[in-house]
Amino acid sequence: MNLTFKYKDVKRSNNIRSLSPSIPVTLSGRGGKYEFIVLIDSGADVSAIPKHMAELLNLDLSSEKEDAFGIGGKVLAISTKMNIEINKGHEKFLFDIPVKVIIDDYDFPPLLGRAVFFDKFDITFKQNKKRVTLKPVTQQRY
Repeated sequence: MNLTFKYKDVKRSNNIRSLSPSIPVTLSGRGGKYEFIVLIDSGADVSAIPKHMAELLNLDLSSEKEDAFGIGGKVLAISTKMNIEINKGHEKFLFDIPVKVIIDDYDFPPLLGRAVFFDKFDITFKQNKKRVTLKPVTQQRY
């Protein structure tokens, strides 16, 4: 079954609002489970979240800091992993994804990058209809 989501009205760090291919997910770590709206970013190699989200989820931040590069330039990050759950109707998908935790004081929406997430779904962006569709690559559901 395909999962189709309407684009969400998201407020950017510059206070400008825009419709973007964002979906509701549950992210979890040792600190519990929390629901977030995350931007599906086909231009990002890996997923990324701000430090305050990683602290809320109590993710393992013991790895060494490293440089991460993106549209915002170079920032300090820590590589770790988190659990992601996607639910829609009777469909539920649960798996771990690698994530860069951005240490620098840089506010941005959580991003779902290509690593692992894009391997789990064939993703179709329908810009003219303001919708994004996730088609599971395998039938592994929970």
